Order: sequence, then structure tokens, then C-alpha cells
Amino acid sequence: MQVVAILACLAVALDLLNILPGMGARMTPIILACIILYALYDGDQLSRIKHMVRDVKRDLNHTNKLPKTRETKKYHQPQAQYQAIAWHGLTLRSQSEVKVAKELERRGTMFLAGVRIRLNAENHRQTREVDFLVFYEGKWGILEVDGPHHEHSTQADAWRDLCFREQGIPVFRFPADLCHSKPAAVVDDFFTDLSGLSSVSAMNSALPPDSQHHP
Repeated sequence: MQVVAILACLAVALDLLNILPGMGARMTPIILACIILYALYDGDQLSRIKHMVRDVKRDLNHTNKLPKTRETKKYHQPQAQYQAIAWHGLTLRSQSEVKVAKELERRGTMFLAGVRIRLNAENHRQTREVDFLVFYEGKWGILEVDGPHHEHSTQADAWRDLCFREQGIPVFRFPADLCHSKPAAVVDDFFTDLSGLSSVSAMNSALPPDSQHHP
């Protein structure tokens, strides 16, 4: 289009200077035809651009209306396994632990909850956390509330329990659903089992590394 404009100006100039008389008049139809053709071409390009923009908007709207995938929904689900539940200055991690804590409290038992303990493990020291460290009849024992997540860590739990038993502290595990529904029965079994262990040797012989308590 710029070339046509330049040629039109040149033809008019030559006509005015009488170098090429009548050139402006003869070039006018050609210039008008070029302008019309360019306008038609430019309008077609503009129409194509509008169609492209409309298609992109339609695709974006369709994508936004698609249902969320299962993975996305799972990501936004609240994590119910580990809750920070404040109870009498202690921090418990589930309602099952709250039930056990209330039962131990009702019986006047001294206990610690959510305790991190430093202990010997093979050739080095490690920090381990226990659900309840309970003192009963002159003995310390660990009461663990096992939720569904413990199904994937049985070997690690057994190894950790062995480390505690080697320090003279037995570990007793109870399912979380049982702790929630029958906390009194869980505490009864825990006291009975702890009372039956009179020495470190009896602990080690009575509780193999891979044992778990299933009342």
C-alpha cells in the first residue's frame, strides 16, 4: 500500500509539472482499484484474526468447565491423620489419642504424650517420637495408637520398638479404631501387659521385634 501511495504522489507531481500531462487522471482508476483491493484483503485478514480469537476463548472456557481430576481433589483434601489437638497443655494428633489420654487421666496415671526421645540405635544416636510414655506400678511403658498409616511402616516400627526394648522400655501397639471405641479396654490391656513384665530379660523374651498387640 505504501508503494501505491508513492506512485500516486509521483504521478500527480509529474502532471502538475507538465512533464507527463494527464498522468494523474490516468493513474487515478488504478490507484482506486489498488486501494479497494487492499481494503478487501485487510478486511479478510481482520476477519480471520477475529475468528482465531473467538476460537481461543471458546477453548479456554471449555477447559475451565472441565471437572477437577482425582489427583487435584486429593491434593485439596484435609489431612485427617495428623491433627494438632490441644488437650491440657499436651498436643495430641488424633481423636483416638484424645480418648486414650482421657482414660489415663481418669485413672490418675502419670504419662507423657507426643514425646521425642533420644536413644541409642546401633552405632549412633537417634530421635524418636512416641504417642504415650506411661509410668505404671514402677515401670515405664510406651502405648502406641496405630492408624492406617502404620500399615506402610511395619518394619520401621518394629525396628524402633526393638531399640526401645533394648533400653528397658516395652512398646505395646493398639489399633486406632479400638482406642477410639474402647479406650478403657485398651488401657486395661496395656496395664496388664506392662505389669506382666518384671525384668528386662522378660521383656525381650516376651516381645519379639516384629510383634504387634492385637487384642
